[in-house]
Amino acid sequence: MFEILYPLNFLPFKFYGIICKADLRKGKGRHMEDKKELTKDLLTLSFRELILKTPFDKITIKMITDGAGVIRPTFYKHFQDKYGILEYILQKEIREKIDVLIENHLENDIFLLLCSCLSKDRAFYKKLYLIEGPNSFEEQMFQFIYELIFSLFNKYPLKAPSRLKILTKESLARFYTFGLADSIKYAVTHDVDYEPKELAEVYDYLIHNSVLDLVEYPAQGN
Repeated sequence: MFEILYPLNFLPFKFYGIICKADLRKGKGRHMEDKKELTKDLLTLSFRELILKTPFDKITIKMITDGAGVIRPTFYKHFQDKYGILEYILQKEIREKIDVLIENHLENDIFLLLCSCLSKDRAFYKKLYLIEGPNSFEEQMFQFIYELIFSLFNKYPLKAPSRLKILTKESLARFYTFGLADSIKYAVTHDVDYEPKELAEVYDYLIHNSVLDLVEYPAQGN
């Protein structure tokens, strides 16, 4: 069963079949789990509608539960606070889909899928990026991207020269995370007109070229 909150028809066709098959395998024998997720989805849907017209700090738990048609204690059975909904959105809309790519050794397509997920509902994600706090969506996204890149460094051997001891998995993951996380935030919050494939190609170009490769730098000796 596919959740109505997380349709797949926005995805590039190359991802559609892979993720559908993964969802079908995961869905077997999950009746109790599906019931719990349905309640979480209702609460999340209520939050999605509220955040588009109400600042995050003005949204109360009662407003969320009223919109979902449940009582206040039900909310706390599923989420610790409003920030828990942000974590759930990140998990359902992005993390689970990217996990499928990794399981199928399609890491080269991760950034394209990430851009596709965010671009399908840019107005909503723009609101999420405006949220402040120690567990904001921006911080959660940064941590997710860091863990994602770090997991790739753990999965495959590093090719960095042994003499460059400072290039640890942690330092490399942070370097690439800062660039990727900020690029994504800028594209979403500044209404950059882009297609997911275009942004993915730009990022791929940047990570394969140095700063001096991007300018008409005079050759040494001239």
